[in-house]
Amino acid sequence: MKIGFIGAGKVGCAMGAHLRRSALVTVSGYYNRPSDAAETAANALDVDEFTSLADIVEHSDMLLVTVPDDAIASVWRELRELPGNPISGMAVGHCSGCLSSRVFDGSAELGVSAFSMHPMQAVSERFPADGRDQLDGAFFALEGDPRCTEMLGQLLGSLGNRSRVIDAAAKTRYHAAAAMASNLPIALWNAAVETLRSCGFTESDAREALRAMIVHNAESFCERGAKSALTGPVERADVGTVRAHLESLSPEARALYEPLSRALLSIAAAKNPNRDYAALRDLLDDGLANSSHPNVSGRTSQAERLNGSGNN
Repeated sequence: MKIGFIGAGKVGCAMGAHLRRSALVTVSGYYNRPSDAAETAANALDVDEFTSLADIVEHSDMLLVTVPDDAIASVWRELRELPGNPISGMAVGHCSGCLSSRVFDGSAELGVSAFSMHPMQAVSERFPADGRDQLDGAFFALEGDPRCTEMLGQLLGSLGNRSRVIDAAAKTRYHAAAAMASNLPIALWNAAVETLRSCGFTESDAREALRAMIVHNAESFCERGAKSALTGPVERADVGTVRAHLESLSPEARALYEPLSRALLSIAAAKNPNRDYAALRDLLDDGLANSSHPNVSGRTSQAERLNGSGNN
């Protein structure tokens, strides 16, 4: 099976570098506008650079359209308008997390098997300087023509990747879940760093201080689940500590702390069904969220005063 890539950006290059490791397929090459990106990718992977869509179609059995989501439909229009329908009998897919194979409208009538395959992995570079495989161990969501998803599952399995076939209707929710796990924690970690900076840490020292805890909690969650991984004042129903936290935090940090602490309550209650969380729920639901916190007006919280950290 010869796979050609239309699009030589970060995902296209990472996918090509990963899939070429399998003995089941070969990478025929890249087509890209502008062409310099295709040339760079082709040289890096020792494959061909194609100068037209017709050329890459002629030399491939499968096409992966690895362009930005908004451009996938336009690339498909160009493919389906090629004279003589040369894509008949081919498999055509994309790597978007949000879009399904339905973006390839009319594919069945053209004799094309349509699919999507999305790596649940952040790809930050086209070709890392250290040569690492950015998709090693990544999970893939597969969707589309069953013949394609079965073959791709076997291909990915040969590379050590786990995969799962999902419904087209679930793609957007699937991608939202991936974004929640991949992107949203960065806002929370950044708020923690900024809070530590207000305690005298440098930014780099704050990140390093948080590293072990973040990594440990992520591993604990993945291995044992939310209930087992949850610790801290919300899990303990420690109203006094949560109140002190809310009093001490900046408005920006509180805007994250409060709703996320409320979300933790249901996990904590499931973990400790005999523990009373009513007072903590009331604290998070009514008072402090809409009141003027002492630190906003330049005064310090009760906990800070007890700790001797007043504004002098």
